[in-house]
Amino acid sequence: MKTKFLSLVAGASLIALAGVANAGQPLVLSNGQMDVVTAGAAATANAGAFALGDFDAVTLTQTATNAVSGNGLFNIAIGQSYSLATAASVLFQAAVAAHSDSAATLP
Repeated sequence: MKTKFLSLVAGASLIALAGVANAGQPLVLSNGQMDVVTAGAAATANAGAFALGDFDAVTLTQTATNAVSGNGLFNIAIGQSYSLATAASVLFQAAVAAHSDSAATLP
């Protein structure tokens, strides 16, 4: 539960801080300047899973992110994560939770 709450707080903070940026006044760039302008890219993904069973519980999460900036082989960033959790109990119900995050960024 704590992990889900912290993920929610982090996501809300990211959204709130995205509106704080101020680029100032627009500028007119020359053709030579426009030829060297590059754009950044960012991608994030998260997943959570919970399983409850009478004898055993198994859950898995998998995330994949792909950030692409412009054309070309070296303008791609990939992030992947995988999480597997298992639990077994003879006397009580088995419960298990798993969480995974991945991120990919380019300058």
